[in-house]
Amino acid sequence: MPHFKLLIAYDGTDFHGWQMQEGIVTISSVLQNAFHDAFKKDIQILGASRTDAGVHAAGQVASFTVDLDVNLDPTTWALVWNRRLPPAINVVNIEQVPIRFNPCLNVVEKIYHYNLFRTRPSPFLARFGWWCKFIDYVDFDKFAKGLSFYVGEHDFRSFCKIESEDISSVRKIHAINLEKIPSLNAVRIVVKGPSFLHFQIRRMIGYALDIARQPNISIDFIQHMLKNPNPQQTLIKAEASGLCLRKIIYHDTQPSPRLRRAGPVGYSLGESNGVSSGKTGSEKI
Repeated sequence: MPHFKLLIAYDGTDFHGWQMQEGIVTISSVLQNAFHDAFKKDIQILGASRTDAGVHAAGQVASFTVDLDVNLDPTTWALVWNRRLPPAINVVNIEQVPIRFNPCLNVVEKIYHYNLFRTRPSPFLARFGWWCKFIDYVDFDKFAKGLSFYVGEHDFRSFCKIESEDISSVRKIHAINLEKIPSLNAVRIVVKGPSFLHFQIRRMIGYALDIARQPNISIDFIQHMLKNPNPQQTLIKAEASGLCLRKIIYHDTQPSPRLRRAGPVGYSLGESNGVSSGKTGSEKI
């Protein structure tokens, strides 16, 4: 039976995350229902990242298997499917792939963007970033130093929601970069790594911000949390609205096609002005 790879973009604001949940509107449930409406076939979509409620994606990758009675090329499939989807979800690309392709396997790197507004954003951008009320008190040099501590392989048990004791909380961060986005009066945190734990990125960013706004707490406390893993933390978790899955890179495959249509608005606006901390600086996210 033919097997297909999807590239999907979505504004996650009004959805309860990616994963199918009975009686709840999620990205995958809307995609599957729209496919049935369009083609009268049931499919089960497997996504590379189970993004959490309110998290966005410009480069989610998924797969499904189906045997359609009609003879349509994948481009036409996407057009027909998109007509049944709400404006917040866009099937960017469909391609037939070998049955062995699994979007959760052979991942080289996942790239996430987090938009952090320095001032109150326009209502047209607000859902694609986080304007935290204490932003004026944040020491950004301290914040950048805190982010740099995450790079490398660590036990991130202090920075995630533990869903099963059978799952290792050791993860590797390839790089974290800080970019200025002058047109949005924002900074963008770019996080790269092969896999992440539930809430990991949002807690990494939120904890570093929370510490960076408090002069009486050393940023070295992040190193303490990495060396002494404990999920019982009281620091602030960054809001879901700022997080976007930007791209997934696989072994032995070409990079995913460029978006033919802009993804979530907040991630298609603004030019980065490369201030970077460089390298010093299926999962639920």
